[in-house]
Amino acid sequence: MNVLVYNGPGASEDSVKHAVRTLRHLLEPYYAVSTVSARVLQTEPWAAKTSAIAFPGGADIPYIRECTPVLPLIKKFVSRQGGAFIGFCAGGYFGTSRVEFATGDPNLEVVGARELKFFPGTGRGPAFRGFRYNSEAGARAAKLKTEDGDELCVYYNGGGVFVDADKFDNVEVIATYADPIDVPFSEDPGSPNGAAAAVICKSGNGKVLLTGPHPEFVPHLLQKSLDHHYNDHVVATLLKDDQKRLKFMKDALTKLGLHCNSDFKDVQAPSLTPMLIAAPGQPEKFEELKQNLIHLSNPSNSGYLVLEGENDTFNVYDGLKWFESAQKALVDQEPEEVAKCIILPNTIQDLPNKHITPNFDMAKYFSSLKAKTNIGSILMYGEIITSTSSLLDSNKSLLKCFPQNSLLHVGTIQVSGRGRGGNVWVNPKGVSASTVCINLPMRSPTTNRPVSIVFVQYLAMLAYCRAILGYAPGFEDLPVRIKWPNDLYAMSPDYYHSKKMRLVGKGHHGQKVPLNDMEPAFVKIAGLLVNTSFNNDNYSLLLGCGLNVTHEGPTTSLQAWINILNKEREAAQLEPLPPIEIEKLLAFYMNELNHLVEEFLANGTDRILPEYYKLWLHSDQIVSLMDHQNVRAKLVGITEDYGLLIAKELYPGTNAEYTGTTYHLQPDGNTFDIFRGLISKKAT
Repeated sequence: MNVLVYNGPGASEDSVKHAVRTLRHLLEPYYAVSTVSARVLQTEPWAAKTSAIAFPGGADIPYIRECTPVLPLIKKFVSRQGGAFIGFCAGGYFGTSRVEFATGDPNLEVVGARELKFFPGTGRGPAFRGFRYNSEAGARAAKLKTEDGDELCVYYNGGGVFVDADKFDNVEVIATYADPIDVPFSEDPGSPNGAAAAVICKSGNGKVLLTGPHPEFVPHLLQKSLDHHYNDHVVATLLKDDQKRLKFMKDALTKLGLHCNSDFKDVQAPSLTPMLIAAPGQPEKFEELKQNLIHLSNPSNSGYLVLEGENDTFNVYDGLKWFESAQKALVDQEPEEVAKCIILPNTIQDLPNKHITPNFDMAKYFSSLKAKTNIGSILMYGEIITSTSSLLDSNKSLLKCFPQNSLLHVGTIQVSGRGRGGNVWVNPKGVSASTVCINLPMRSPTTNRPVSIVFVQYLAMLAYCRAILGYAPGFEDLPVRIKWPNDLYAMSPDYYHSKKMRLVGKGHHGQKVPLNDMEPAFVKIAGLLVNTSFNNDNYSLLLGCGLNVTHEGPTTSLQAWINILNKEREAAQLEPLPPIEIEKLLAFYMNELNHLVEEFLANGTDRILPEYYKLWLHSDQIVSLMDHQNVRAKLVGITEDYGLLIAKELYPGTNAEYTGTTYHLQPDGNTFDIFRGLISKKAT
């Protein structure tokens, strides 16, 4: 299940960063924590696969302007569907029935009703004087008193108090301000109760957490800024209570009904590690890469080259002897801000020792890569990186240094992974995170026909599917299939057990389920993100993919299915399937992708689409076209020119008689809940 953090107008960049970081620390691997825009909330079917939605700090007036169309969906998600809403500071004000902020101050005053009304009373603030937008002037370490009488300090900057919170039957006060505040916290001047700083509200079937201060802020991420109001003492105070802060947040999230991990005390934001380049057996490509890096970089006084990318700075080291010093330069540095380190091998055949890359065996990858495979013939690997996709997409000068159709970028852990719709997440260990760069001409060198690059996403998913099913004998029984257009799904183990299925020896035919069971039967294990640019009459495509290989949360993994099938195989007295190795799987993926791209450029889609159809989940699926008066239509394939989904309209009351009307649906121009048979045109 997902936990979504709003990231759009109104949300401050720092507040989003802190909210995502803390929620990930406490909720992974049980939930996938990612950011989301108002447009995605309005157009995508997010609610059915989401446990909680959070609005971080910032300003709630822009929230209203941006999210008004979404508010009924959020209220329904909480009150009817039993979801959770989390509001920090501005998000806390946003979740009340009325806001009274800086009353009487002509520069700051915000007063008015709010639509969500999760808290039935007023959010009033700032609780402490001195607030200024985009400033640390009003920031402090606010002391809170919890329900059990414990005290802790958390970051505060402009948050409010929940007026008379103790008087509402659906509200539980989980923390009060321990110090006197500067605004009335009750309409009763003689009220003996405390000033509510954080509350849990019941709303229909769901629950809501609202806070005035920022218990989600991570002290060590409060980097000193150019703001002269920045106070080192505030951060020092917060650091002393950081374990109490995490416990408070864990208790609050548990009250919402969320499942927190048990070892959060040991979770720390990981430091980046150097990215190592290897290209054994590719002397010409390696030399081209090296000369391009030298040409675009400037020498430093410390012996390495400095490449200024469009978004990041890269320190380029010549030789593995630099690994330790490069690694030290990255320790305890903010991943998005520190200069990234790239290390070239001493010679073309050099591969790093296993102790340098304990989670990825480069030699194993290259031994499984076919000699004729060009795609992925240069590997750039880092144990802990920002994002394989965004690092390349946002630094075209680095990307252009690599020879065409050669680069595969792999990371064991991504701390700033990117997904569709601007989503951001951490890819933990056990998720294969990779981005491959493909260059395609405008026209086929064989047929001279225009190349439709939309098909690359289909080629990539087909290649990954083929790599998995052909990994070793017996892997053809793994229930892995393609969800249109570019997601990889596996059967849910719960569905498998509930139906008492048996798959060994049956291949694809043993995995068929009723079309109306597709959503409970299959769950997502991988998704593809494609970034495209155009340069010198060539398309440059970055295909980023994260695949659950051994990591269980939040759905299932390939290894989980290997274990399931091995129980069947043991009962049938068959040899067990081997554990899946990420290095070999990625090499097989590159081999398959290289072959499919060559086939596509030479012969188009004639030979590719029939195989794609065998491995997708939508053959003969019936859908309702919401932007065409809900007419029913059957999915019959994909157009061979622009890769559009083909849906033939059905006569009312039939599942096999066509009216003669055909619809073509765009993969990126329509939003759909395809398993539920709903497809509608996206709002622009």
